[in-house]
Amino acid sequence: MKAWKIYNRTNERKCLSLLAVLTFFLLGQSVGATSYVTFIDGHLLVFPDECVQSVSQIDGQLTVVALDGSVYAYPMADVESISDTLPRELPSITSYKFTNKCNYQVYTDAVGVIENDTIRVEVAGIGKRLTATFSLSDNDAVAYVDGVLQQSKESRMRFAAPKTYTVCRSGDLVLKRLASGAYGLVPFGRDVVVDVDFLTDHSTSVPRIDINTVGGVPISSKEYYVDAEIIIDGAGVFPSMTDSVQIKGRGNDSWTGYINGKNPYRLKFASKVKPFGLSKGKNWVLLANNRRGSMLTNAIGMKAASLIGTVGVNHIVPVELYINGLYKGNYNFTEKVGLAGNSVDLDDETAAALLELDTYYDEPEEQKFMSEPYGIPVNIKNPEFNEDSTVLTLDAIQERFNGFVADVHDGNGYAAHVDLDALARYLMLNDLILNREILHPKSTFCYNENILDPESRFVFGPVWDLDWAFGYNGIHAGSYFNFSKTADLYSDYNYEQREFIAALRYGEDMSRRLYDLWQDFMGDGLDELCEFCGEYYQYAKASIEKSKPVVNDNTDYNLQSYRATQWLRQRAEFLYEKLAQEVLLPGDVNGDGALSISDISLLIDYLLQNDAATIFMDNADVDGDGEVSVGDVAAILDLLLLAP
Repeated sequence: MKAWKIYNRTNERKCLSLLAVLTFFLLGQSVGATSYVTFIDGHLLVFPDECVQSVSQIDGQLTVVALDGSVYAYPMADVESISDTLPRELPSITSYKFTNKCNYQVYTDAVGVIENDTIRVEVAGIGKRLTATFSLSDNDAVAYVDGVLQQSKESRMRFAAPKTYTVCRSGDLVLKRLASGAYGLVPFGRDVVVDVDFLTDHSTSVPRIDINTVGGVPISSKEYYVDAEIIIDGAGVFPSMTDSVQIKGRGNDSWTGYINGKNPYRLKFASKVKPFGLSKGKNWVLLANNRRGSMLTNAIGMKAASLIGTVGVNHIVPVELYINGLYKGNYNFTEKVGLAGNSVDLDDETAAALLELDTYYDEPEEQKFMSEPYGIPVNIKNPEFNEDSTVLTLDAIQERFNGFVADVHDGNGYAAHVDLDALARYLMLNDLILNREILHPKSTFCYNENILDPESRFVFGPVWDLDWAFGYNGIHAGSYFNFSKTADLYSDYNYEQREFIAALRYGEDMSRRLYDLWQDFMGDGLDELCEFCGEYYQYAKASIEKSKPVVNDNTDYNLQSYRATQWLRQRAEFLYEKLAQEVLLPGDVNGDGALSISDISLLIDYLLQNDAATIFMDNADVDGDGEVSVGDVAAILDLLLLAP
């Protein structure tokens, strides 16, 4: 029996339509290639003739049998009409783009060009996983990719190949042969193909920056600026620009003091600029990565920070730097950490403070203090009291921060002082990359939006200076991404402020918070980070290889980019499993921290495939046989009976 096709829009002809359908069934007639069944509630089912074995209508029920024998049955009383033509226009995508707000690696919004049912987008950025911002033509329309519902500004996927969106109304389905060979109902609508062209795939070099100082004056100091011109060639990927700038040296042990060495620099523009399409700002940094083996570390670390969601994440643009015509090597162009639109962007900085916990303790006396009782060296980075407009004083900042530290030291808890979510993300990132700098501490930033408001919390971040991480032991370049995959950051290293940092890590139910973050990260987040290791290296490869002789760096960066993925995966799995042992209670499938009869009820619902039953899978395999089954129900019952 082949398919049946009749449709009438008016209620007056509905009975005649159904009678005609029945007549065709009985006579075994074929009237077209596809049947569109519209239901009274408005949704549409589509049955292509090539997928249908038979159709029947018995006792007021419409039954369709697919070629694999699967059966689809519906009460005829629910059917509005049947037709061999599409009864209504399909919805479509009306706008599509990748914004920098939703995509860390996209510095300038990439707007799609829509031509019929194809959307083409050019993206300037490193990494092929993206989150799209889109709008649909109808309020009740939805979009799917490979059967997965897509949410604008939320759904993320890899665009290494074109992606097909099915744009439809909720509930509209079509019978299709699936990849498994079976037949099933999948979303039916307009297919729109999104084809993303990554400009980095066509580039033969990273951007080039030329800095020419006035009169060819050398940059020999970290204390004073030199006037210069900056010329940025975006190399066909990023926007180019030319401007005047001031430049001086920066850094601590990365500053060599040798004028022609591979030194880091600070750039200051007269007004806010958008180099490479980044957010506007006056102050920027050129990171030298002059420690042998370190030319991937800051890029990978900042990518991890973006995926974990720490505050004020710096962007990393690999560039070739020339100063007064002299080649300096591969650098990272990035934001200067500060209270500014291109770093920590606050609505009101009048009573805000940015602090750096750092053993270098190198700010002027009026810009620093030693915090008791731990003796933590604190630099006040913002405000700069002799330059910025502020209502704050050194004493006000010191008193507020010391109150926080004293409560940590005395075991009084610190929730009243700290943004717990930001702290959890900050600790997670540093633990993942094994950044030992925070234990001294060095380059450990936190800020408070209003020191004078007792309700305003300290926020840890942005992360900074990530070249003493990833297993680096301070001896040779080969230790990056090679050692310490299972090191305990809080117990294996006896640095000056380990006790303070460990108190933050193990206070305020932080283990549970961290475990929830790790659950979200394991899978797509970790995959994206590992993909980025190779993607960044491939884009910057020529520049990195060219730069190696500048600092006598014989690192095999191709091998290092591969090792990075292995190191990160092994460390992530180690930390996740360790946290699971800390926080999970076997049998607590509802995740409320206790074992009760409700866990048994929920697990039974789950096993009966109740769609509303959501369980903590890591807690559910109580009998340890590697699967969730009725045996685990019995195991939970045993635990309850044995409980005191």
